[in-house]
Amino acid sequence: MLANTASQPSAWIDAIKVRHSGDVQHKVIEGTYRVLGEAERTLAAPQDWSTLKLNRDERDILADAGHVLRFGDGEGETTTPIKAEQLLVPRRHDDGADDLWTVWNVVQENAVKGGLRGIGLDDLGRPRRMKSRAVNGIDQDIKLNKALWLIGEKMAALKGAR
Repeated sequence: MLANTASQPSAWIDAIKVRHSGDVQHKVIEGTYRVLGEAERTLAAPQDWSTLKLNRDERDILADAGHVLRFGDGEGETTTPIKAEQLLVPRRHDDGADDLWTVWNVVQENAVKGGLRGIGLDDLGRPRRMKSRAVNGIDQDIKLNKALWLIGEKMAALKGAR
């Protein structure tokens, strides 16, 4: 069973595996309650996070974390010409608010959908236009969204959300 987040169909929160031996019925029921508990918490996030206003530094922290998660190598180094602040640029006029829910969604959408433009250097050191690609791999998508969700939850906790 998988618990899915409220607004992002690709943002997986938890996976529950039930071994088909022993008291399977009890394990399935227990897993179902766990998924329901996760769903309640996840469904509350939009309402809770939308009341938490972020200042410029807090928005930058979310963007920096999303940038490293999306474009960083194994050591967290980023060499892409795409800048962290580009993850904060809303794609729609209605996404210009400064609450945690809106900022988190903008960062998540920009990290996953791609399409961000930058100017890098080719092998000969000449300027070259480039555009970030969408995240299409399921494993990378799940890993990225889980990490972004965790960052959102931690930011909400720091800001005093329940």
